[in-house]
Amino acid sequence: MSTRTPSMRAAHNHMQARRRRLKAIGQWEDPYVPAEPVRSHLRAINATGMSFRAIADRVGLPHDSSLQPLMWGRGKWGPAEKVKRETAELVLAYWPTLHDFQDDALIDVTGTQRRVQALAVRGWSRNEIARRIRMREDNFRKAISKDRVTAYLARQVAAVYDELWNQDPVDHGISRNAVARIRANAERSGWHGPLAWDDETLDEPAAVPVTDAVEPIASEGENLAARWLLGESVVLTSEARKEVVAHLFEWTNDTTEEIAEKVGMTPAAAEASWHRMKRQARLEGRRMWRRVYVPRERTLKQNEMEEAA
Repeated sequence: MSTRTPSMRAAHNHMQARRRRLKAIGQWEDPYVPAEPVRSHLRAINATGMSFRAIADRVGLPHDSSLQPLMWGRGKWGPAEKVKRETAELVLAYWPTLHDFQDDALIDVTGTQRRVQALAVRGWSRNEIARRIRMREDNFRKAISKDRVTAYLARQVAAVYDELWNQDPVDHGISRNAVARIRANAERSGWHGPLAWDDETLDEPAAVPVTDAVEPIASEGENLAARWLLGESVVLTSEARKEVVAHLFEWTNDTTEEIAEKVGMTPAAAEASWHRMKRQARLEGRRMWRRVYVPRERTLKQNEMEEAA
């Protein structure tokens, strides 16, 4: 015999009816999602040099009750096949920044190497970077050639990168011949400049450069995101690209793959950027969600949308 009270049964029936209506118009979201992509993301973060316990602390999840069953299972049960959508969004929206690590932590060198290479595309040498962080040139070259680098050194290189990425070395007294040699070597090596990288994903080993942007007629001025959305050929800065991604996810029914193709990102990078923006909005007391979702095989009637509300 059921132990549910009449009010509990009524609430259950209401939720089931609402679920059926939402499914009928393509608006239903399962509260649980596959766990493997979340596990893979956690393993990737762990590979940068951050412990699972530290990751749980950063995203605000209890280690024992959330990550333990997700990663390794508990008791006789193996790793979970499904995870709560909220937990998945928290984890997938997080990628450690350089400031999340202690000075002596050994972290993945990929982001540091990309910054050095991007500066080389602009004409800045490794020796000049070493000089600016007051490090011997040979020691600097050895340090960034390894698989891991200290978080302290990575932050020093990032600070130099933030200062010089849009500066011409010639304006700082570097000879034109030296700059030309460095740029030519960077081109032969197939390195990518600062505009090819999103600042938020530059340290992610799986991130890919944006290399297929159309050469713009105009690439300066304000409102780059709005101008891009109106069809003007402009190069998007990292901030403008985030505005565009947010607009496409929030106000169109484009798929993740279509959005990624439009802005020159991988689907995984576009999805992660959307999760990060939603998480930041929640921290600021705002809400972001996909406001427009229309199943492509049918047209919704107004009363169907009202019933699903």
